[in-house]
Amino acid sequence: MELTFFLANGFLDNPPDFLKFLGRFHPLVVHLPIGFLLLAVIAQLATRKIKFHPLRPFLKYLWGLGAISAALAVLFGYLLSLLGDYDANTLFWHKWSGGAVLIFSAACYFISKRRPDTSDISKWALIILATGTMIYTGHLGGNLTHGQTYLLEYAPNPVRSMAGLPPKTEPRPKVTVLDSAEVYLDLISLMMHSKCTSCHNDGKKKGDLVLTSYSNMLRGGENGEVIIPGDIEASELFRRITLPEEHDDFMPSEGKRPLTEQEVAIIEWWIASGAPSEGRVTELDSEKKIIPVVNNYLGLDKNDIFNKEIPPPDISIIDSLRNQGFIINRLMKDNYFLDANFSLSERELIDSDLILLQNLKEQLIWLDLSNSGVKDEHLEKIGQLENLVKLDLNGNDISDNGIQQLEKLTNLESLNLYQTNVSDGLLRVIPKLTRLQRVYLWKTKINDSIALRLQEENKSLKINYNREEPIDQ
Repeated sequence: MELTFFLANGFLDNPPDFLKFLGRFHPLVVHLPIGFLLLAVIAQLATRKIKFHPLRPFLKYLWGLGAISAALAVLFGYLLSLLGDYDANTLFWHKWSGGAVLIFSAACYFISKRRPDTSDISKWALIILATGTMIYTGHLGGNLTHGQTYLLEYAPNPVRSMAGLPPKTEPRPKVTVLDSAEVYLDLISLMMHSKCTSCHNDGKKKGDLVLTSYSNMLRGGENGEVIIPGDIEASELFRRITLPEEHDDFMPSEGKRPLTEQEVAIIEWWIASGAPSEGRVTELDSEKKIIPVVNNYLGLDKNDIFNKEIPPPDISIIDSLRNQGFIINRLMKDNYFLDANFSLSERELIDSDLILLQNLKEQLIWLDLSNSGVKDEHLEKIGQLENLVKLDLNGNDISDNGIQQLEKLTNLESLNLYQTNVSDGLLRVIPKLTRLQRVYLWKTKINDSIALRLQEENKSLKINYNREEPIDQ
């Protein structure tokens, strides 16, 4: 009578929060019956040998624990199913197979309790049924959580064919040149697959939203469209991925790994560009705003300088530099890359020092000239050390006039300009340092507006503007 009342009044269509809370315990308890029942099956098989007969009195407890934990899993699973967002057909069979696991494990318990020594066919039939339905139920649960093809996604084609799945599609070749990168297939689709489709697939349609294909993305979910081509502010998907992680609407939810800043920036640009289903990045990004970010995201901007065979340096040059106060170290055993540090010298840098350094321009990749009396006129020669990957100029009296001389350092990944006089001249230099990953600007003449502009125009660049912390975008 009470059940009829609840159904008539839509109680189960909109269950109270407490029942939803209990339902969320299903993933926690569902592993208990698996463990207990597998242990019971193993123990049952072992007791067929005489030396394991002492285990027989304990079999009923294993089957009993398996049945009790299966009952809890069934209960919490049912409550979780009330939240919806699951494929109805898969959910139906998952429920009934879970109930079958409970029935068969309970039957095994009663037989083990009443006839612990029996080994008749009926008992082993129940054990086989309990084991088979447990495996099948777990498989369906995986499909509900991760999608229908999760288990067999990477299976050989004969196995996929037996399961009624089409042959595996050939993966897209890895992008090695930016000109070949397709905006949807090589970027957006892969992001959705790695971060979003575990909750938004054909088997688990959270919010009735499926993100496994372009057409489904544009179709939206229960609250309408989530992507409005050309309109960032109206696109619910973009709003969700940019909310604070603690917000209830943040995506991806349930503690899953969030999208990176680069991924968010690429999705923002894609939507603003009309959310096209095809087209190469280089063709769509005519203003070249997103190309540096994509380059970095795909790993195409990785410095290939380390793949070069560098000849050994002139030992006499190294000895001369050491006599002038430089500390010279070899950085690799299998190559001749060098680190030169002048910051501990007790004198200031002079032109003759730089002339000596230029004799090591092939080998020199790290250079520390902090607090070394470097002037703007010195930067012309420093700018000719084209293999530099890391350059430290902090604590020197250099300005925008001199910093322009560094624009040829296209291998530079780290630049320290702490406590110098650089200012908005960096707006012209930084875009030319295409591999630059981090720049230190604390205690310079850079103000908040210039720093924010630098960050907006160079989204993949880490700008340490306030002590050692990157600025907030």
